[in-house]
Amino acid sequence: MIPNSIPDEQSCILLLEKYNTPNHIIMHSRKVWEVGRLIGNKVRGQCEMDMDLLRASCLLHDIGKYPSIVSGKKYHDVIGEQILLGEGLPSVGSIIVQHVILRSDVTLKVAEEHVLFYADKRVVHDSVVSLDDRFLYLIDTYGKTAEAVKRLMEMKQETKRVEDAIFAMIDFSPEQLTQLIS
Repeated sequence: MIPNSIPDEQSCILLLEKYNTPNHIIMHSRKVWEVGRLIGNKVRGQCEMDMDLLRASCLLHDIGKYPSIVSGKKYHDVIGEQILLGEGLPSVGSIIVQHVILRSDVTLKVAEEHVLFYADKRVVHDSVVSLDDRFLYLIDTYGKTAEAVKRLMEMKQETKRVEDAIFAMIDFSPEQLTQLIS
């Protein structure tokens, strides 16, 4: 792969496999790309949206998840960024590191990291769900302490801000997303 080139879909899947990504995480990532592609295509008439970068970011956003689980280290987003830097994909790494905690302001402009962040929050396993259902799942899975629940609720508020910015530009509602993608 040419350093800092954007990998196509097949190359992304091969890279996930190289890092022993389980099939259920690959299926989740494919569904995140399906959501991201729909949203990205809708918003790119009103903002710059590199669909190749968005595709690679959606497909590779959880590349650090399995290595994180195996090593017992937290922050699979940061581990994923490190993996992608090592693979010569810093532009993809700079997007995927933001799929848990955004580092850019959606009120300035909607960008690839916002679409990825939002698309990931609408997918549980390989199903498109409402934000409420996604956050119920996240709280049930990761909300083991009051502090963890607090952080998840803050993330939900951030996701709602991203949702508002995205859906101000497109011709369907957040509720319709689950019907548009089965």
